[in-house]
Amino acid sequence: MSFSSDSSDVSEHEASGDEETQSAIREDLKGMTLEEIMQLKEELGAKVYKEAVLGTKSVKRKQPKAKSDLKRLNKNRPREISAKRQVPFLGGDQRVERKKETELRDPRFDERSGNYNIDTFKKNYKFVTNIRHNEVNKLKNQLDNVEGEEKQKIKHTMQRLINKNVEDKKWHAKQAQLEKERKAIQKAHAEGRQPHYVTKKERRAKELVAQFEHLKKTGKLNKHLEKRRKKNAAKDRKRISIE
Repeated sequence: MSFSSDSSDVSEHEASGDEETQSAIREDLKGMTLEEIMQLKEELGAKVYKEAVLGTKSVKRKQPKAKSDLKRLNKNRPREISAKRQVPFLGGDQRVERKKETELRDPRFDERSGNYNIDTFKKNYKFVTNIRHNEVNKLKNQLDNVEGEEKQKIKHTMQRLINKNVEDKKWHAKQAQLEKERKAIQKAHAEGRQPHYVTKKERRAKELVAQFEHLKKTGKLNKHLEKRRKKNAAKDRKRISIE
């Protein structure tokens, strides 16, 4: 018992000594400026400064032991996963990888699809003209079996397909004429002659002559002229009413 009392007296004496030292340090700090106190704190360090002035000591917190996810009732039984955690689905990883491999992209705005070339496109999809022609024949056979609004829809679809084929035919004819002109220019250069470059006015005149010959050959010239007369008459009436 005498030993425990002596040790307690020593600890009390040390505590009182520490308090006297800290009070003396505080008295010295009162006469110092804030700049001098900050400089002293930088020289001693924040940890030593707090222990000397405030009497605080850093206490290390004990890290909680990590709980094991696997547990068992006794050492002879296998470990069991808690039912709170969802069990991974069989083959889930493989299915995620398959989804990543699937990539949707728009070829119109993707550089990997290359640049759009109208000549190559028209040549590669020239077979679509025959498909449209077959569709027009099928729709024509359906006209006798329908009436009213359904018949008008079929006629509208037929006319749209026919117009598309006419546009493609005109485009190919124009490209053939341009190719003919390019060959004539190359031939003139090869023979040392001055080539003749066709103007837009001359090309338009040739197109009108070719169209006239085609209508005359197919027997549609009178129908075309009548249609043009009606169109021009409508324009004249509209212009007179405005004036």
